[in-house]
Amino acid sequence: MNPATIPYLRCPSGCSPALVLHTERQSKTGEIISGRLTCIECGREYRIHDGIARLLPTELACSMDESTEDADRSPDSIARKRSEMRARDAQAKDYVKMWYLNAYGRLEIPMTMSKLSLSRRHTLLEAGCGTGRMTDSFASKCRHLVSVDFSWKSLRVCRSRMRRAGITNVDFIQADLCHIPLASSMFDRVVSCGVLEHIPSHECQTGAVREMARVLRPGQKLVLSAYKHSLWTRFFGEKEGEHEGGIYFFRFNRKELHGLLESVVHVDGITGIMVYYFIAACSKKALTG
Repeated sequence: MNPATIPYLRCPSGCSPALVLHTERQSKTGEIISGRLTCIECGREYRIHDGIARLLPTELACSMDESTEDADRSPDSIARKRSEMRARDAQAKDYVKMWYLNAYGRLEIPMTMSKLSLSRRHTLLEAGCGTGRMTDSFASKCRHLVSVDFSWKSLRVCRSRMRRAGITNVDFIQADLCHIPLASSMFDRVVSCGVLEHIPSHECQTGAVREMARVLRPGQKLVLSAYKHSLWTRFFGEKEGEHEGGIYFFRFNRKELHGLLESVVHVDGITGIMVYYFIAACSKKALTG
């Protein structure tokens, strides 16, 4: 964790003051390897471990340690998020080896990059980085990248990949996209690839988009991709269901995706030329956030 990023971190409970850092270990280059972040408003402490700030909201951080009986009584959205976190952790080492995702990326990555229009002066939030399938592409085109995910093991895989590649302009945060623990109007660009469809419930999806818009500077770009409900998926799969391991998904038609996004941001355009995904280019409304 870059010390310069610390003043922009916030408590995921919605407290407004910056978090207070207690450094335990730093690298020779000044990177914070381990430490504690304390919210002076609510008193909660968060860890920095292996260079990653662990800023999950209380209900998710606690739910990972719940008994099965307690978990059964959790709200459905929390239970589904917990289920996906565990599945993503379990799949983290194998995810980067999935050939079809790498093949698909040959089209997805350049299309996403063209809509972002990144430059070396930009700060970028990657909302849902997973194991880093696209992280290196983003990092190579911007000044500073913050990559967020709620899967701890996926973040560790992603960070290790970036370190091996010599990429040093990325900070990693474990967080829930419905409670992004960062200051408002901080980023020039926000990107979220293949994440929105896994957020359970329309309310949570809208909340996540609202959070992405909150941390974006007015008038700047949000680029987001999500599952497309097409003729192909109507024939081969369900509109809503679960992938292996209990990973919830929802496939949007164009009207559904446009309506969800337009309630928060201005939709500049949605492309559906890829069979499986929509890619939406949006900009922050002046009154958002």
